Amino acid sequence: MKKIRVLIADDTPGVRTGIRRLLERSSQIEVVGEVADGYEALEFIKNHHPDILLLDMEMPNLNGLGVLQKLQDIPDPVRVLVLSAYIEKEFVHGVLDYGAAGYLTKDDTVLHLVDTIHRVANGETGLFSPKVRKRMHN
Repeated sequence: MKKIRVLIADDTPGVRTGIRRLLERSSQIEVVGEVADGYEALEFIKNHHPDILLLDMEMPNLNGLGVLQKLQDIPDPVRVLVLSAYIEKEFVHGVLDYGAAGYLTKDDTVLHLVDTIHRVANGETGLFSPKVRKRMHN
């Protein structure tokens, strides 16, 4: 079985390292890169074509929403799963408008994250953490 190739985009080195370590426990996921800002993410995607971009919302130089907007101009774009501490409705609706497959919070369980990555890789969309789903309906 082909591994799911994931790029982690988050401006906090410790968060990137932690996520990498957690994802690498899965034999079906390969973390192919880590980047600290939106422009680095776009450059990596153009050059390495990961299957999934695990995207933080707040990053320097170009935030997550800006990355999603610019991905619209890339042919055969990467599938995007947002992983953020921010759950404001504006962020959630904004990322969905630009084609993100889902929105999880950084306090979701590892099993939920890994399961959601698999679901995104299989083409599913509209995937949210319970906390985000609750916020969208309030």
